[in-house]
Amino acid sequence: MVAKKLTLLELLDLIEMEDYRGIISKQGFVAHVKRGVMPKMIKDVRGALRLTVERDGEDFAVTQHNTPLALETVGGVY
Repeated sequence: MVAKKLTLLELLDLIEMEDYRGIISKQGFVAHVKRGVMPKMIKDVRGALRLTVERDGEDFAVTQHNTPLALETVGGVY
């Protein structure tokens, strides 16, 4: 697990990269946000917990959880 404190823009960049790598669905994240809900847990496309997000003042405390899908794609994009 990797914990980070991210700004909103950094969180959105992370979501974009995870979507690009095929680990999570950005559309699912955006659908929640459009309903006015910031997801606290983001699962990968196979259903395993990938990210946990907590509000930390102006920023977000984000923890990336290693999932089999994430481990499979390491180096796959680069």
